[in-house]
Amino acid sequence: MHAFLIIIFMMVIGAIIGGVTNIIAVRMLFHPFKAYHLFGKRIPFTPGLIPKRREEIATKIGQVIEEHLLTESLIKSKLNEPSTREAIDDMLYKQVQKLKSDHVTIQYFAQQFDVDATELVEEKAGNWTQEKLDHFYEQHQHQTLQNILPANVVQFADDKVQGVPELLFKRAKVYLTSDKGAADINSMLDTFFKEKGKIIGLLQMFMTKEHIAERIRTELIRLKNHPKAHKIAEQVIHNEYETFKSKTLHEIVSYDKFNAFGQSFVTMLMDSMNLRAQVHKPLNSLMPSLIEMIEKNVSQHLTTMIINYVSGQLSPIMERVNLRGMIEQQINTFDLDYIERLIIEIANKELKLIMLLGFLLGGIIGCLQGIIAIFV
Repeated sequence: MHAFLIIIFMMVIGAIIGGVTNIIAVRMLFHPFKAYHLFGKRIPFTPGLIPKRREEIATKIGQVIEEHLLTESLIKSKLNEPSTREAIDDMLYKQVQKLKSDHVTIQYFAQQFDVDATELVEEKAGNWTQEKLDHFYEQHQHQTLQNILPANVVQFADDKVQGVPELLFKRAKVYLTSDKGAADINSMLDTFFKEKGKIIGLLQMFMTKEHIAERIRTELIRLKNHPKAHKIAEQVIHNEYETFKSKTLHEIVSYDKFNAFGQSFVTMLMDSMNLRAQVHKPLNSLMPSLIEMIEKNVSQHLTTMIINYVSGQLSPIMERVNLRGMIEQQINTFDLDYIERLIIEIANKELKLIMLLGFLLGGIIGCLQGIIAIFV
């Protein structure tokens, strides 16, 4: 009986020593948080293991995550998995469906950035158009009109000018044979008779005013049909047309007038475009074909483009992000209390088993020591 009590006593003492030792060992992983000194000497095992090696632990954790967990190859493989493609396709499809809503307009997108789309577009478009017109005038003001205009426009104008004499003579015949033409000739004769009274009085002894007017109209019509009159008209019009084409832009219109024309053109363009109505018009009505094309084709290709682009940019992205350094910095900012709670929450079961194992091993060793003490 005495021997049995010795064994039990030694077992209990051994279990207490082993368990308490493991509890202290686990506790010393985290505590104390800072070093303590006695007579100028640092007391051993202060601070605890994790506080003392926190920077090294943070470095190793960052290294492990960067080299073995969030690796470039792993991210690429995840991006190319069918589930990832389906997720991206689904996201893009939902976004395209939103574009078909009646409330989605150009102004709707502009409002997300606190911008008035109408004012912005009108201002930018107006300024851009005016700048282009000013630049055009500055660049071409010393060039002739023939050199400024495109060749097909000049050829079109040449062809039209060639028909001007014939058109003028046709219009002249219509005018002269009309009642309006006869009335105008009579009116001009009245004015002429008043100015040349005596001479005209002598002339009226032989011919009446109406007869004179009819003779003048007949002669004008006959003159219109004379070949030489046609040649003279053609030559005069051709010379004036060629002179006009050879003038520079600055000779034809000054900068101030050109600028005024430009402003009027910009105003007319903005009014005809009716931008205010356009920016408030739903996209599915404003650009239905574009929405349909995006829905059918672009979204599928866009998924591949996104995956390929992200995969191709992973290396520079990860270098710039510096995942290891970011993790190290973040861990080093944690409070030691928080780290302790975090590790205990993760490994609470294992730490308890280590403590229980201390009691168990201590008890076994105490039992063996009691047996040895009895028989030795």
